[in-house]
Amino acid sequence: MSKTITVWGSPGSGKSMFCCILAKALTRDKRKAIIISGEPGIPMLPVWLPEQITTTAVSIGQVLTSVEIDTSQVASHVTVLKNYPYIGLMGYCAGENPLSYPETDYQMALQLISSAKKLVDYVILDCGSAMTNVFTPAAIESGDLVLRIVTPDLKGINYLKAHQPLLVDGRFHYHEHMTFAGMARPFHAFEEMGYIIGGFDGLLPYGKEIDRCATEGGMFQAIKYCNSKYTASLNKILEALEQMELAERQEEDAYEAGYEDGEYAEEEYEQAPDEEGGYEYGYREADSDE
Repeated sequence: MSKTITVWGSPGSGKSMFCCILAKALTRDKRKAIIISGEPGIPMLPVWLPEQITTTAVSIGQVLTSVEIDTSQVASHVTVLKNYPYIGLMGYCAGENPLSYPETDYQMALQLISSAKKLVDYVILDCGSAMTNVFTPAAIESGDLVLRIVTPDLKGINYLKAHQPLLVDGRFHYHEHMTFAGMARPFHAFEEMGYIIGGFDGLLPYGKEIDRCATEGGMFQAIKYCNSKYTASLNKILEALEQMELAERQEEDAYEAGYEDGEYAEEEYEQAPDEEGGYEYGYREADSDE
């Protein structure tokens, strides 16, 4: 079953770069992924594809402001990487800004994510730092696995503290998010910063080679330069996804076994007298042990 991975956190923590690295890792076995960026303030298509001209006809803004969103419309606005066709991209185009389109509706953002999930194995949501952009809370609500990346300094910690009250609603599952220290450098006080927020699940260290990939427009090449700590964090996320998939398969197997053993019945019909003394058929679901 398709999985949605949401990546959100403080400004400058390396979220977009991490999304590219994660997409490469998830598609090594030729499974498909789409990275979606709903941040109009920083159009991501020209950042991901600096050598490829993209027109506003493929902009995510065209989809989010449409009357209704379906899978065919989403598919027509996905830009596929030429050198790696298992990764698709959705974002804003060069020159677009928050005033280029009408204000995005929260439900439309949810529809976009839901439709994209029907197309590929993984949907990776690259969120902006501002919760006022409805794409970010919609992405957090939709995520099967939510990753928050913060810089391990006072700016990152206070960003997290400031936004926590906005995500107290149960649909955001705030306390189930995995937390990573992004752009981590040796001089950062990891233990002290981690103590304040309840600890980090891993580090995503700063690397000169990774930074060069971002600067030169080769973000999808950065996975080659991840050090052991970055790779360990990446593997932890991949393991979490595998555990989710394994649990789903076990649940499906148990459900199918229940049908084979006669524990469940798809449907049963029973007769009930109507007001005129005849009978009408009424549908009811069979009882189960669950």
